Amino acid sequence: MEIQHLKILLKLLGQNNYQGKIGDIKPNTKTKIEETQKFCYKLWDSKLIHIQEKNITIKINNNGKKVLTNKENRNQLEINILKKCEKTKIKISEINITPASKRDLLIDKLVRENLIDIVDKKIIHGELTEAGKQYLAEEYLAEGLGNVSLPKALLNNYLTFIRNYFMDKISSTKTITSTVEEENINPPKLITPDDILQTIIRLDRTVNTDNYLPIFHLRNEYKSVLSKDELNSMIFTLQKENKISLSRLVDASQYTEEEYDAGIPQSIGYPIFYLIVK
Repeated sequence: MEIQHLKILLKLLGQNNYQGKIGDIKPNTKTKIEETQKFCYKLWDSKLIHIQEKNITIKINNNGKKVLTNKENRNQLEINILKKCEKTKIKISEINITPASKRDLLIDKLVRENLIDIVDKKIIHGELTEAGKQYLAEEYLAEGLGNVSLPKALLNNYLTFIRNYFMDKISSTKTITSTVEEENINPPKLITPDDILQTIIRLDRTVNTDNYLPIFHLRNEYKSVLSKDELNSMIFTLQKENKISLSRLVDASQYTEEEYDAGIPQSIGYPIFYLIVK
């Protein structure tokens, strides 16, 4: 591991919840954002960090041009987007469709149908993965770095992390034991996928998301009774049963980091973020 990669990881250790904006985790103050992004992609390839990318520009492709040439009967807003990026790539932020979630849905649809391409994107956020935490706490050795000088702040980040990491493991073991004992006395009420579906319908009406519910609303509803993986499993069950469809996030700028993290991560690009009842 190069020293620049190590410094980014140590910078993340000093951020809230081990995650931060790209500008806050530069290995050095003089390091350019573009260089930091390259380092982050390397760490992402190694599964040590999650990255949040922002799509910047789009451009029509040959399939999209055929749609315009053949004058296919499509949603007028989709046609407007195709026309706007017909001659050159354009910034997504220049597409004047409100609310932004509707614009995201249209762009996501055009990308999935292979009518437009994402041309430019950039990393705007990084987060240490569980694998990254384990690597730093249990596996990392400073080999091949030569004589390295680290700022005291980064060293303190690492020492604090090590203490918390092993204290959390001890606490987690105690919690699991306590939870098992409680469940043996009072078994919890089982939640079914249909319960989840009814909650999605209710939340969509309550927050008025026009059948395009951001997943963080659902997570907040069940955070005390279902783990992230358990809720994800029920969401995918509803999808397989053709009761809901799922859509990815296209523009993360309108959501907080916590709301973004509620999405279902994908190996490439933005997470699954919206729930649509069929």
